[in-house]
Amino acid sequence: MKIINHLFLFVMLAICFSCSSTSNEDDEEFLNASSSADLISLEAIYKNSIFNFTIDGVNVICDRKLPFEASQITINSLSISSKATVNVKVGQFISVSNQSFNLTVVAEDGTTQKDYQVQFRKDEHRTIVEKHGLLKVSGNKIVGDDNEPVSLAGNSFFWSNNNWGGHRFYKASVVDWLKIDWNTTIVRAAMGVDDTGGYLSDKTANKSRLKTIVEAAIDAGIYVIIDWHSHHAENYEDEAIAFFQEMATEYGEYNNIIYEIYNEPLDISWDDTIKPYAEKVISAIREIDPDNLIVVGTPEWSQRVDLAAANPITNFSNIAYTLHFYSVHHQQWLRDRASNALNQGIALFVTEWGVLGYTQDDPETEEWMQWCKENELIHLSWAVNDKEEEWSIVKPNSNTNGQWQTSNLTESGILTRQINRNWND
Repeated sequence: MKIINHLFLFVMLAICFSCSSTSNEDDEEFLNASSSADLISLEAIYKNSIFNFTIDGVNVICDRKLPFEASQITINSLSISSKATVNVKVGQFISVSNQSFNLTVVAEDGTTQKDYQVQFRKDEHRTIVEKHGLLKVSGNKIVGDDNEPVSLAGNSFFWSNNNWGGHRFYKASVVDWLKIDWNTTIVRAAMGVDDTGGYLSDKTANKSRLKTIVEAAIDAGIYVIIDWHSHHAENYEDEAIAFFQEMATEYGEYNNIIYEIYNEPLDISWDDTIKPYAEKVISAIREIDPDNLIVVGTPEWSQRVDLAAANPITNFSNIAYTLHFYSVHHQQWLRDRASNALNQGIALFVTEWGVLGYTQDDPETEEWMQWCKENELIHLSWAVNDKEEEWSIVKPNSNTNGQWQTSNLTESGILTRQINRNWND
């Protein structure tokens, strides 16, 4: 009996010691609990497009505007202090009707907390075309319905030609993705004309691709350029007239539409060749569509804007002139030439430009973008394609329906997306 009592006493003492030890460990763990309650990163998603947030103290601000129609976003990822808790979770829907919500992080110690205000910005207009209306030339500026200059950033599609590769991206889904993920407000359907696989050899396929982009842009509420993409348009004047008459008849009622009647003339005469061609095509368009903007190419791959400025088209209204540049070839000398043309009173429209490529370190593109910003110009980068060349925006074998993530983008794509996203902020 004594042995049993001693054994019982030993067990009870062991239990008491164990409880005391556990209690001390718990107390020590509680005393050493972290008081960090920081939000480290936050990322939301809307229609598969990722929206990042900048954390400034307790203010958390969305890096770009949500579309006008957005009513909610989804928490895509977040990071907080180790062992802290937060009042939202990945996958949770967040209403953006009030353009802000409170996010609370509670530290490991259970008492320390930080209250963050997450703020959204939304577009003030349903679409960019609803905001600006019909684009028109006023002096050397392109303005909207309020007569204020309009400066847009967009994307040019690659040649539409059969089997050239870029034709695979002529889809409404790509237009929609550029609008939401890139903040693209204008696109260009570069319909190849006389080269192999172009319009003259297959009118049905090439015109169908162009119309897909045009109608997608109208549906999305962004501007669109109908581009007669040729280096020898003067040789196909009758075909150009018939084509643009058809386009004006079908789409001339829409404020979205811009006609580009000659992509890049070569080293030929403005006075004797390009201007007479342009006046005939413009006349045919104006018989049907009296007011949509028309853009005319200039000699030497649309860089001799000085020649157009010296002898502009005066018998028709709402005419702008094409300027193209590629930062690897064209620097301050071309900006000076273009500035002089603007000072002479013509309006310029950069329907195509290209970055240095293969790198995001491109000081010359920065100079060009600053120049475009200062002069309130519209510009579109080349090109929506996955061809292995420095101006393609996506890598080979990328999804031809859009939905690209950063890992799908080339260096040119990353840089031009950043430019588009931030252009009107």
